[in-house]
Amino acid sequence: MSSSLLFTFVAMVTLLARPISSQGWIFQPIGEGWQSDGPVEFDEELADYRFVGYQTMLQTGHFFQDPSLVSYVQLEVDEESDNNQLLVGGMNKLFRLDLDNFTLLETADWYSPADKQDYCNIVYNPADCHNYIRVLLLQNSYVFACGTNSYSPMCQWRLANNLSVVLNSTDSRGLCPYSPSYNATAIISNDGDLYTATVFDTYGRDPLIIRSAGSSVSLRTMKHDSHWLNDPSFVSAFEMDNFVYFVFRETAVEYINCGKKVYSRVARVCKNDEGGQYRLAGIWTSFSKARINCSLPGEYPFYFDEVQSTFLSQDEKLIYAVFTTPPNSMAGSAVCVYDYESLKHAFNGPFKHKENLNSAWLKKENTNKKKCESNRSHRSSDKLKDLVTSTQELLMDRAVMPRELGPLIMRENERWSKIVVDHVIAKTGSHDVIFLSTDDGKIRKMMRHPTGKSTCLIEEIKIVPNGHPKPVQNMKISTEQGAIFVAVEGSVYRIPFQRCGRFTSSAACINAQDPYCGWNQKTNTCSPAPGGNVHDKSWEQNLVQCPILIYKVDGGWSDWSEWSSCPYAGEKKDIDRCQCRSRTCSKPAPSLNGRPCSGSSIQIVNCTVHGDWTAWSSWSACSQTCGFAVRKRTRQCGNPAPKFGGRSCHGTNTEESYCSNHPECPVIPIHGAWSDWAGWSTCTSNCNGGLQTRKRACDQPLPMKGGMPCTGNREEWRMCNTQTCAEISKLSPWTEWVQTNRTKGGYFQERFRFYCRANVQSSKDIKTSSADSQAQFCFKNDNSCFKPQEAPHPTISLEVGSNWERFIKSVCAPRRKLFKKYCNCRTLGVFLVCQKCGYG
Repeated sequence: MSSSLLFTFVAMVTLLARPISSQGWIFQPIGEGWQSDGPVEFDEELADYRFVGYQTMLQTGHFFQDPSLVSYVQLEVDEESDNNQLLVGGMNKLFRLDLDNFTLLETADWYSPADKQDYCNIVYNPADCHNYIRVLLLQNSYVFACGTNSYSPMCQWRLANNLSVVLNSTDSRGLCPYSPSYNATAIISNDGDLYTATVFDTYGRDPLIIRSAGSSVSLRTMKHDSHWLNDPSFVSAFEMDNFVYFVFRETAVEYINCGKKVYSRVARVCKNDEGGQYRLAGIWTSFSKARINCSLPGEYPFYFDEVQSTFLSQDEKLIYAVFTTPPNSMAGSAVCVYDYESLKHAFNGPFKHKENLNSAWLKKENTNKKKCESNRSHRSSDKLKDLVTSTQELLMDRAVMPRELGPLIMRENERWSKIVVDHVIAKTGSHDVIFLSTDDGKIRKMMRHPTGKSTCLIEEIKIVPNGHPKPVQNMKISTEQGAIFVAVEGSVYRIPFQRCGRFTSSAACINAQDPYCGWNQKTNTCSPAPGGNVHDKSWEQNLVQCPILIYKVDGGWSDWSEWSSCPYAGEKKDIDRCQCRSRTCSKPAPSLNGRPCSGSSIQIVNCTVHGDWTAWSSWSACSQTCGFAVRKRTRQCGNPAPKFGGRSCHGTNTEESYCSNHPECPVIPIHGAWSDWAGWSTCTSNCNGGLQTRKRACDQPLPMKGGMPCTGNREEWRMCNTQTCAEISKLSPWTEWVQTNRTKGGYFQERFRFYCRANVQSSKDIKTSSADSQAQFCFKNDNSCFKPQEAPHPTISLEVGSNWERFIKSVCAPRRKLFKKYCNCRTLGVFLVCQKCGYG
């Protein structure tokens, strides 16, 4: 068996043994805060209240979903007073979410140009041919974002409160990877310089740590030199004092003679580094790196070699880091804590030095120590020598050691991916609460035991439904909001620090040992400290141990379920279905002789009841005492009445029958009575007086059985339109010529027209009152006629003054008396004869 295999075997045995204590390091045993080995799906209804199910998490948290939130989601908390938002970078999109209620404030699209995406689809994997946001930084009121842009990296400055406004765009090689699968980390220092760690080329063969986009000179690591960076995976970056640190994992060059192994590293550069000269121009001269040690101590230490995430506590100058075992080995995770002194101790110590490829790595004293000195006074030749040395002496001999001997937390069979830490002030002092994410979608809330001897599991929160494990991609914390923000594929969650309301009794609340929770004696609720005052005397809290799981627990009811339809299972046949809801004695479930829940676990209401008839009532009295009569009886649909959708009763609710053996009723005469008068008829005339009539009938009722007829008139009349008609006149047309008398030489002809006027309704009612006439004499020989002028007087005469006049007078003289006799006669025939001469 090779030495490396033997070392691995012994280390695995050490891990599986899980000692309670060894040289001062202590870990929580199964019964005091660890779940059983192996992946277990926990449900909310389990008695172990520490495990918070997905549905319970949703009741107290908020979430945002979008299809663009695939892999590599970036998060940035912006707690400026005017913004109060969470910035989210996904695939082709940027989002702004309200920190309080997680409502969407803005969506800004950022797609790759069509030509770049088309070219990318031909050359590279089409799944990578989108704009994946890989860098998202906040500086004052501006956002610096970088995306892969279909293998054409691009960075942009945007407004933090209006992401759609692009202030500046730039080509971003060295600031953002080409492929979304390459790691990248970046910070903007207090000096305004941008420090980035990623890869410079398409295929990831040129990793680099670079400073750019600021007032300082642009510097980077040496190209294609594995002593500087050897296939690194960058994790995080942070600044302390005059240095910027980068945390990553890489293939260890010092282990290459024994095989391939990954070590966790921290690299350091000076913020005032001005770079080298000549061939070293643009290259870091202050770059150095050291191994980060997180291991189980012992004769054969077991190393957690692959750092996954870090969290910097600025106030305490502590670095919390999550480490895992290699992916092809047994799963295990650990958290180690480092202080600033351990960093300085490693970087101020000696280097590892190797003279040539065949020599071993040896310790070499550090004469320079790279203290970020500027304006050095020694000679330029010495300075050049120091520069060359600084590019060769890169690896520190000492590892960065945790401030305690061994991990703060360790767990086998789990892989943790992200870490954030909150410092909580409780009645018993300050406590560090550590939130760890797992690769199957859980958040473990851990707290260091007040005695400092162990770390307790306070809660395990499930953020994905059962059967749908997803790794946590990113996690941020906001102490002001009292929440963590977690990104998984497709979703971002806002999860509060506490769920105190789950505990309904004082004992349950205190035994939970949650530093965020205490029992409020005024309101009888488990809640955070009233007004944030942990010293409030009415707020009870006693953090002295890990959560107490084994204690007498009285049962408590869960919330009622929603009302639902359920079948009736009783003996009553008139009931079909009911509305039911249930609850379980599980919040908490009674244990260790605790009292069970009192009351019913199910409620049944609104049962469907089908209607049925009551008994018939007695017969009513007959409708009359003689002759034809009926009687009736009734029943009601109320035995029972139909309710809640039940069927109504079939049949009628009334029954009738004839009354038998009734004597004949005596005949009673029916006297006639008038109906109401009908309306008045239309007036017979519009003026000069007319008549209107109206009628009525003796039929209300008709006289029958010897009854008397109606007395009075069936019809009555009245005068109407008695006003005098307006005067109407009429002049008739001329009649045809009529022969009236003959002489030897010819004959007379005459024609007439009549003038009439009267106060009548219509001109057709006018009778002739006077007439006009015209006469002419016609010669027999040539039928020519002579026509005298028309007289204006109603009695027509021929004008005097011609021989014709004398002739006419001689003819008409014998008739004068006849004319006078009849001139006033209204007989038209005579009157017409009298007018022929034209004299009165």
